[in-house]
Amino acid sequence: MVMATNTKSNFGSRGWSTIIFCMLMYYNFAAWTADGLNIFTRAYSNLHGWDAGTLLSYSTPASWIGVLGALVFGQTIVKRGPLFVAIFGLIAQGIVCIWFGNIQTEFEYAIAISLLNFFATGFGFIVPGTIINNWFPRKKGLALGWATMGMGFCTATFVALVSFLYSNFGVSMSMTIIGLLMIVAGVVTYFWIKDTPEMAGVFPDNDPTCQEDLEEVIKKMEAYKSPFTVSKLLKDKDMWLIATGYGCIWLVTIGIVSQYVVRLIAVGYDETFALQMLSLVAIFCLLGSYLWGWLDTKLGTKKASMIYVVSYVLTLALLLMRGNLLITLLTSVAVGSGLAGIKSYITSMTSGVFGRYDFAAANRVITPIANSIRALPFLIMGLSMKYTGELDMAYYVFIGVDILGFILISRITTECKGALNLDGYDPEKVSENGCNVNLSNLKIGNHRRI
Repeated sequence: MVMATNTKSNFGSRGWSTIIFCMLMYYNFAAWTADGLNIFTRAYSNLHGWDAGTLLSYSTPASWIGVLGALVFGQTIVKRGPLFVAIFGLIAQGIVCIWFGNIQTEFEYAIAISLLNFFATGFGFIVPGTIINNWFPRKKGLALGWATMGMGFCTATFVALVSFLYSNFGVSMSMTIIGLLMIVAGVVTYFWIKDTPEMAGVFPDNDPTCQEDLEEVIKKMEAYKSPFTVSKLLKDKDMWLIATGYGCIWLVTIGIVSQYVVRLIAVGYDETFALQMLSLVAIFCLLGSYLWGWLDTKLGTKKASMIYVVSYVLTLALLLMRGNLLITLLTSVAVGSGLAGIKSYITSMTSGVFGRYDFAAANRVITPIANSIRALPFLIMGLSMKYTGELDMAYYVFIGVDILGFILISRITTECKGALNLDGYDPEKVSENGCNVNLSNLKIGNHRRI
């Protein structure tokens, strides 16, 4: 795994434009799979008289539908590229949003929230990760640090924005407005985004010293067929270490954030203060996104990930302390700072181990497995609440899961096993800046490769 030490965000105008697009995709992912649940259940409960707890329970199977979306769209990206998936996903999700605003039964709510998870997880998470990998193979950590700020912006703004729309336009009209905006975004994406920097006429990492014939590279990338089939990946040790290791850390992250307000109220704070702490979490999520991305680029993904895991073990220790305002403030800072790190690191590690040219092939398997593990914290917290009446036991379990994740991540191979190790690659021909990949002996296939 080549480690870059240049931590300057000199991505160029096309690069920054692409990062902003990815930021919006991560915003979309967080909006429909997590943050939106704070407003949707309450709004539809008030509108139709449905039980809010029942509506919230539909989010558990919906998250598993999201795993299916990751499988479907991950495979589609390998075949058609991320641009196609982004356009199709945005338009399809826009149509679902419009329908969501006009549902009349709880069954329709369950179907709609499942479809929103299917599309948001399927393209909202996989597409930006693939595009960042393609555009910034050496600065992926730093680029992801900026792009994953979209999730922090979502936490800070989405609930307030939707609440404003619901109050002024009603649920039906509000969802129609949002749906139409997503459809328009899908159309705009066709003109805005390119699968690779070469297709936009610029160099990877905005590095003109990389001696590539852009047109020739495009031809070879489009003709390239990855040797990493699903069956081969399922036998690969590093695939399992990445998927399960980061899946464990993701589980803990979701478990902490999803019930943070509930935890604060349970230990004696009022709801107003708890929501203020959630806003503080969102602010430090933005700062943490950049911090973890910078650390990834500076130290390498593996070392940065292990530091990240240790920081969240300390965060859990803080959560187990009660009755101290200073500790609560520090906990909010710690929770927010780590919120976006996991999304950045699982993408960055997949890219580092499998390389720019085999990332999509590996990611179509890694992300669904990791997402399956990510869906488990609610079971752990539910059992903790059922048998102890509080979340402390769940936090102790989370510490154990974090330690397991640390061990798994520590065993990940640090050498790229993707395109750099294919037959015909000559390590003597790699330039000092690490951007010259020899693809001259690759067999020409019929699959489109990003």
